[in-house]
Amino acid sequence: MISNSWYKGIVCGLILLASSQAPAQHAISQIIIVKSSDNTYFNQSIETLINQVDRTIKFNVVMPQDLDAVVDAGGEQQIFVALGQSAAEAVSRLDGEISAFNAYLTEEQSRNLNLENQVAVLLDQPLQRYLAFCRFILAVDSVGIITEQAIVLDPVQSDLLQVLDFSLNQYQIDPLNKLLPVLRRLLTLNDALLMLPRQSVYNRDTLKGVLLTGYRNRKPVISYSPAHVKSGALASIYSSPIDIGRHLATLVNRQLKNPAQETSGFEFARFYSIRTNPRIASALGIVLPAEGELRSALDRLQR
Repeated sequence: MISNSWYKGIVCGLILLASSQAPAQHAISQIIIVKSSDNTYFNQSIETLINQVDRTIKFNVVMPQDLDAVVDAGGEQQIFVALGQSAAEAVSRLDGEISAFNAYLTEEQSRNLNLENQVAVLLDQPLQRYLAFCRFILAVDSVGIITEQAIVLDPVQSDLLQVLDFSLNQYQIDPLNKLLPVLRRLLTLNDALLMLPRQSVYNRDTLKGVLLTGYRNRKPVISYSPAHVKSGALASIYSSPIDIGRHLATLVNRQLKNPAQETSGFEFARFYSIRTNPRIASALGIVLPAEGELRSALDRLQR
């Protein structure tokens, strides 16, 4: 007869043998946050991220020029979080396979950077969120956008325009089509301008002229930046530093649970904030919906 003690010994031995033959998987023990500069926006995102991640994880916050000095060469598992373009460029130059999450980049910037096998959390909202925001806040029939290259709508975006009974019209600029003439034509043929995050179109040299032209034509401007609302845009839908920190925390926590998972591609902003300019609304004769109602309508559309 086989004794229970002998049987238990065999089972324990098999378990130990199996565990010794399984591939070793090192737990992630450090998160290195690289910030392009020391500003309030980055620091708010960092604080939110740290508060929503396992407190046993060690955090190290550095500037791009100090990154090489803190990268562990002894095999310690690390996650990199890069805030801003300079930080993303510094992390992308690291040797070997790394897990990295980048933030404070537009889609335009992320496509121009070498972020292979990394994730970029974009400042851009999904196009369908921009479109729904315009429709719900203004109740207009059409909106125009200006780009350097035409946007090809996917089936979800095309279906949304039909559901909203709403038209999106695109206008391109190039060396022969200057911005302001194109903008004037857009404002003549559409109810509003939707500014998308395109540094090549909207920058410190063009912003004032864009907002002033919209106001003079009595057409509202919807933007991607709360700073533009202060300067004369009617409203913006954007991701705040806290929103960005929450998104990064979601991705980092997922990576902590499964260190072996692949990280690549980009993600549009999951969380968003709204800013409006009542003074501009009053001047244009626009009655703004309550923010709570507006947010509820947007959230219902995303379900």
